[in-house]
Amino acid sequence: MEKKCTMFCKGAWIGGAIALGVLLSKKEYRERVAKEAKQVKQCTVDAVNFVRDNREQIIAHIRETANEVSTMMRDISEDVKQLSQAASHLKESSEEIVKATKEAAAEIKTLKK
Repeated sequence: MEKKCTMFCKGAWIGGAIALGVLLSKKEYRERVAKEAKQVKQCTVDAVNFVRDNREQIIAHIRETANEVSTMMRDISEDVKQLSQAASHLKESSEEIVKATKEAAAEIKTLKK
């Protein structure tokens, strides 16, 4: 297994190096890669600045969302508890109905005799 992974990793590195070589072999490709890299850098800088500038609001929003999730989980837990109690009550009621029906049937049989 290790041999396969090692061979795969080596192949991936070699393939990546070849692809990089092909990309960098033409000036047009190099310029395009450089342009795209600058755009990625700028997007990253913008994202970091946004997070830095809005850190408190982001944290407040995360806390608010966590509290809402916690409240919803408590409500769901309470609903499940009530459903369980209702199911238990239905089971008990059903058993009582079956018992009463059997007793009534037995009484009818004794009355027929």
